Amino acid sequence: MFNTRKYRSAPWRFMKVLSVSLLLFCSLAGLFAMPQQETPENSDSFVVTDMRGRSVSVPGEINGIVAIGAGSLRLLSYLDSTDKIIAVEDSGHGREKTVHNFFSLATYRLAFPGLRELPSIGSGENHEGIIAAAPDIIISSAVDVGQIDQLQNILGIPVFAVNVDVEFFDTELFYNQLEILGRLLDKEDRAQELVEGIKAIMKDFETRAEGIEETKRAYAGGMMYYGPADLLRTTGDYLPFDLTGTENIMPTNPAGNLQPYMTSLEDLIAAAPDYAFIDAANVNLSKAGFMTNRNVLEEQVPAFTNGEVYTTFVYKYYGTNWENQLINVYYIGTVLYPQLYSDIAINDKAEEIWNLFFGVSLNYNSVIDMQKAGPGRVDWFN
Repeated sequence: MFNTRKYRSAPWRFMKVLSVSLLLFCSLAGLFAMPQQETPENSDSFVVTDMRGRSVSVPGEINGIVAIGAGSLRLLSYLDSTDKIIAVEDSGHGREKTVHNFFSLATYRLAFPGLRELPSIGSGENHEGIIAAAPDIIISSAVDVGQIDQLQNILGIPVFAVNVDVEFFDTELFYNQLEILGRLLDKEDRAQELVEGIKAIMKDFETRAEGIEETKRAYAGGMMYYGPADLLRTTGDYLPFDLTGTENIMPTNPAGNLQPYMTSLEDLIAAAPDYAFIDAANVNLSKAGFMTNRNVLEEQVPAFTNGEVYTTFVYKYYGTNWENQLINVYYIGTVLYPQLYSDIAINDKAEEIWNLFFGVSLNYNSVIDMQKAGPGRVDWFN
């Protein structure tokens, strides 16, 4: 704080002379006209509440974005905002330094392959790289509010937090996030178009599920979550089962986070599913796991005994492929309840949903070629 006692003790005459001198200096320097304080009427920024409950002052016009963390760039791709991305991380954006080629496992990269060619910031921890890119705003999927606040303070750049853990189990939260991002990015019409499209799909699922006469029992395996795994990585919270009215024979993650986890061969045998659906992300590892335990699986697990094992589009890679979740609902519906989904041609439906989410055309067969597998019965029993 200033020492106000010192200034109060100064003679009035001295202060007057000093004030006149300062005014003369400012006039001569052309600095006398002081800038106006920012007000809501003339401000070029506004305050928005992000998905972690933080109040963030953001620019009124955003032209440059850096998205860090799993799922953040995917959300921007949904909102027709990839043209605002000025730099990307290596991890998760197709430039990982790894022997695995994971680029195609996130469908938004197939829709916008040019993202791979953008300048790199290295990682979200590379503060110098982010500052050098000079974004107007950072979109982060970090969960820890303290970490987000610290990043914003260090960089001096607004950080808007998104919630990439939200699934279509909570559609209102998902819609709300799209609408907030729409306002933030001046893409409100696009956000509304996407919300209305998803609502129509959800209503379609609900109508079809009402016609189920016999509930089927199924297993989801081969999930990608923090790295590859075989068919024993499962999930007890699998949206395509819930929305088709199917019984998921596995329990929710014991950690309570609704994420995929490793089960055991013994638990799979005990659960005895009639159908199994294997994620395309790990179809090769899952096949290897099946071959290792083929005899016991074919003898003791009905899905494998009867050859009722199918692959689906990639559910998770660097966050959830939300668009693929919906496609998988339709596909699983055609397998388990063909009478209720007899009007669905999965290739046409997939292209329709990709177009809804990305606003660009993707070819069904090309996506399958790049992701190495897609909807279909496995060839493991030949």
